[in-house]
Amino acid sequence: MRHFLLLALGAIALLVPKAHAREIQELREQVRDGVRRTDRDLGNFVHRDKLDEQQRDRFDAAVKDLHELGEAVAGGKWEGERGRLEHAVENIDFLQKHAPLDDGDRQVLGIDLYTLRVILDSWKP
Repeated sequence: MRHFLLLALGAIALLVPKAHAREIQELREQVRDGVRRTDRDLGNFVHRDKLDEQQRDRFDAAVKDLHELGEAVAGGKWEGERGRLEHAVENIDFLQKHAPLDDGDRQVLGIDLYTLRVILDSWKP
């Protein structure tokens, strides 16, 4: 019985790091995909020339944060960048509420925001 317990504990010890690594990989892919989709949608739907100064500042900050987070994910150094995604979400939320957008475009940005918030909820600080 004692040997079985040691064997079971050894198996658990080997499986836990693999499960954690898989979770980290899945989160990285979610961050990568969410950032790409949101960046693309911002570029397609938010027209910088139609924004006022405050909206342009928020737009520029969101695009910058998404770009830098995308680069961090591609370079494998993304785990400490949660704050950058939080900042991008705040700015995109402002744009989704206040920028001159068509209703369909506003809805797509709302979906992007929801996706990014789900990612943030699963990304432990």
